[in-house]
Amino acid sequence: MADFQANVIIAEPVEIVFSYMANLKNAPVYMDKVKETTKLTEGPIGKGTKYQEIRIVRGKEAVAEIEFLYYEENKTYTTRSHSNGLLVDYHYRFTEIAEGTKVEFTAKVHVAGFWMRLTKRLLINILKGEDGDHLHQVKVNLEKEEHI
Repeated sequence: MADFQANVIIAEPVEIVFSYMANLKNAPVYMDKVKETTKLTEGPIGKGTKYQEIRIVRGKEAVAEIEFLYYEENKTYTTRSHSNGLLVDYHYRFTEIAEGTKVEFTAKVHVAGFWMRLTKRLLINILKGEDGDHLHQVKVNLEKEEHI
């Protein structure tokens, strides 16, 4: 069961939407709290690809390692973010439709330890506040005439 989710329809072909989102160097453009991403592995993006992400969380920099757990080009991918014992799985599904591309997103927060379990709802609310509207930002960016 997802801890939070969203979906959007973007008036662009699935290949453009998928490649834009799967290339996490674009994350700072559509996720306000993400300051920087750096690809840590060589080669094309796919299962096992890792990035380092620096984001601002409650006014402070937080570093996370993000790994692609699953990757099926132009269809779906799942990433796992790991930061200070907090694991978050982000799953995306891309479907080509008449209007363009439907993107469905779900997030699952994994916690370990007593304190993390007690604060899980707070952590989910923080993450939802930070990442909850990123699909809308992708839509805005890609539907501009001069998108990346």
